This record gives sequence, structure tokens and C-alpha cells, in this order.
Amino acid sequence: MADSKYYTLMLIPDGTENRKGIRVRQVVFKIVASAFILFQIAIIIFFIFFGSIISRATEADAFEKENERLKKYQYKVQLLEKNLIEARDIVTRLTELAGIDISFPEIPDDSTLFADYEKSRNALVPRNNSTDFSYPSGLPVVGFISQDFIEDDGTHFHPGVDIACAEGIPVLATAKGIILYADFDSTYGYKVVVQHSDSVTTVYGHNKELLVEVGDNILAGGRLALSGNTGKSTAPHVHYELRINNKPIDPLGN
Repeated sequence: MADSKYYTLMLIPDGTENRKGIRVRQVVFKIVASAFILFQIAIIIFFIFFGSIISRATEADAFEKENERLKKYQYKVQLLEKNLIEARDIVTRLTELAGIDISFPEIPDDSTLFADYEKSRNALVPRNNSTDFSYPSGLPVVGFISQDFIEDDGTHFHPGVDIACAEGIPVLATAKGIILYADFDSTYGYKVVVQHSDSVTTVYGHNKELLVEVGDNILAGGRLALSGNTGKSTAPHVHYELRINNKPIDPLGN
């Protein structure tokens, strides 16, 4: 027997015996079914690309805001540079009138400044070859060292290293341990202290946001906070300390 050229769609109402049928040509049914499937695929593709478009639009908006912020900083720097030059001229005239022989160093040009910037030591996150993840190794963020560790000599003291970086970068634990302190400090801003053993702790300061609470267990490389510019800080950076028996030691010399 030849294949039927029609499909019969049966409509059976619940609880009744009355049945209704609709005859549909095979070709029409196949066209409608294919169109429905293509429509579903189109919807899926649309939402996939729509999510990507929304993500790109969000990134573009963030870049635009960052660009506007950088323009304002550039304008401020230009004003400061202009005021500095004018101040130098005034001081030079005053020293000449007072008969004081003094010379000011020239302000380096951009090429010299950027050359010095390129020579800045990078801060590295990777640990050394040690497999003891309970002892701190490496540094908590990627950036460059803006302030070294300085031993306490009675006049100068800097108990850790400052790592210059943008705000909002994840600050990572340099070893596993327990969160001993996670709160705001008037000097360190949003500060985290991790206890790695009875004698070893690490300190992470000037954060923008804390991601842990006291008592939390943290693994080496776990997120502690987001970098920031809080407390006594003049620019975005992370202050990192390594303490043994509560005595600061140089994390870079460890």
C-alpha cells in the first residue's frame, strides 16, 4: 500500500469521548515542523550572541569610564606640571634675589621617565619549587615593587613590600592557613592577616574589598581580597608582610 500523503492530528478532549481530527498534508506538516525547529535554533543562537553583545557592551562602557577617568588624571597631571614649573621659576628668582646659589634638577622628559618605569622590578606571584604549601612563597598580586622592605634602624622602617597594581585585582594567599584578622584598620585600610603556623603569619593591606572572614580556612593561591587604596595610602597598591614570631622579615629575601 502506498504511503499516505496526509497526517491526521487527533484532538482528544479530557474526560469526553468526542474526538476531532485535522488532516494535514505531509509536505505542509514537514514544512511547519522544520520551521518550528529552525525557529527554536534561531532563538538559542540569538540568546547566545545576545549575551556576548551585552558582555561587550558592558566592557565598552567600562573602558569608556576608564578612559574618561584617565583623561581627568592627565589633565590634573598637566596642571600639576605647569604649577611645578611656575613654582620652580618663583623659587629660582627668590634665591637669586637672596644671593643664594642653588640649582634645581631638571624635570626628566617622558622618554627618561618611561625608561625608568620599564626598569621597575616586577612583582611575581609564582611560588618557588617548595612543595610545602603551609609556608609563604611568592607574592600575592602581579604588579611592580614600589616600596622595598626596610629594616627598623630607628629612623626608617617599612615592615613589608608595596606592590603597585590597579584596583580590583584579586589578592591571593601565598600559603594555606586560617584567617586571623579580616577588618578595617586605620593604617592598613581593609586588612587581612593569615596564620600559617604557630609562628608564621602574612599581612595584606590597603584592600578595596575583603573576600574572607575570621576563621575561614584558605588554600595557597586562594582569594583573600580585592586590591585597593584604603587606609594610609596615596595610590592603589597591596602592602604585603611576612612575619615570623611576629617579627617582619623581607618577603623578597625569603
